[in-house]
Amino acid sequence: MELLESLKEILHEIDEDIDVESITPESELINDIGMSSVTLLYMAVALEDNFGLDFTNANLNDFVTVGDVIDAIEEKRQY
Repeated sequence: MELLESLKEILHEIDEDIDVESITPESELINDIGMSSVTLLYMAVALEDNFGLDFTNANLNDFVTVGDVIDAIEEKRQY
């Protein structure tokens, strides 16, 4: 499954009110999707659970767009 689709599923699990159909890599997590700092934290935990990656030391403020999250996942998968 494509990372974007996986991320959409995760975001929907975190908050069913998120319109995942409109999410693109350019969508901003806070401004476009409406995520809060708490929701970002839930997302990081869900990413760890779903992908087996460690986001413990990640600065969640670096995640501005969905593309930023996808890039972080791809980068962590390389290690």
